[in-house]
Amino acid sequence: MKKIALAFYRDEVGKELLLFKKENQSSINRWLHYVDKNFEYIFKGFQVDYIVRALGSDETSTYDKNTPLDLMGRLLAKKFNAEYITDILTKTRTEQLKFAGGEYNRKKILDHKYHCDLKGLRKNGTYLIIDDVSTTGTTFNEIGRAIGKASNNQANINCFALVKTLWNKDYTSDKQEFNSKFYKKLTA
Repeated sequence: MKKIALAFYRDEVGKELLLFKKENQSSINRWLHYVDKNFEYIFKGFQVDYIVRALGSDETSTYDKNTPLDLMGRLLAKKFNAEYITDILTKTRTEQLKFAGGEYNRKKILDHKYHCDLKGLRKNGTYLIIDDVSTTGTTFNEIGRAIGKASNNQANINCFALVKTLWNKDYTSDKQEFNSKFYKKLTA
């Protein structure tokens, strides 16, 4: 399972992502424009059949709405010539991961909470799971587990997040510089 994130959930990029999550239209447009214009670079060598978005902490199922992630999912489906699938995942209600801490606590909260029904989709298809933030990768892993189970482990699964969270000690000067350059490109 390959996991991609565009930048780090820090500084100006973190503030811009919060605007995206709060459905600020200008911010949504910036993220969509960035992915659209840099698609070939971001997803070089990727082939995708199905795009699936992670569920929010208060969601137990997905359906096609106009959340920022739905808009991103539809954009990616168009760019990949893939299907944006909104009805294969369900989740047992969980507590919010926002303050869950590290990977151990996140795994405990999400353990076997996602369920998948492929509803006639190709079991050996390639799935791209999308989310706005990847903190420990636990959500991606749990959704991947559910898709894997539903496909008898035939599905190919990759993951895409707009940003990745880092511990303070891991946010080195080179990553700060990367984030600063990314932010300038995102807001250009």
